[in-house]
Amino acid sequence: MLNIRYNSIMKKEYLDNLYETTTKEGKSVLALSLPIALLYKHIFNKNAHLLQTNYNLTHSEIDVLAALYNYKIMTPTDLYEATIFSSGGMTKILKKLEQKQFISRVPSDKDKRSKLVKLEPKGEEIFNLCLGNVLKIDNEIFSVLDEKEKESLEEILKKLVYSTFK
Repeated sequence: MLNIRYNSIMKKEYLDNLYETTTKEGKSVLALSLPIALLYKHIFNKNAHLLQTNYNLTHSEIDVLAALYNYKIMTPTDLYEATIFSSGGMTKILKKLEQKQFISRVPSDKDKRSKLVKLEPKGEEIFNLCLGNVLKIDNEIFSVLDEKEKESLEEILKKLVYSTFK
């Protein structure tokens, strides 16, 4: 059973004020960036609460499991490039995930001195559980949009992300 209790109430008057003040001269771009920041914060906090409360996992740990879910085995360098972590931060996350037996370190075929990071069945299982519940939250949030709006938003966000990380 999911235990999700996260206070995410923002009064409509504050949102109205946000849009009113950002549409004033020279600030219209804030009407784009601030809502994205608010949505990010809401989604991130709600999902973080779910992950911590129900699975004792952080967003960073799930990010690593997600990358490994897609690639199964990666170098630590590839992992921190895929997840935008520093190498030091990645080391801490990998140690925690290894202790939880969600990943293992295996020798590289190309370089016996280096170790690859491998997703273990237990890690894949917990990732799938988390993903299912995160999707429920995300679907609820985006349920106000019809399919065409979701497709348009996806294309717009994709364009912004690709232009940011080029």
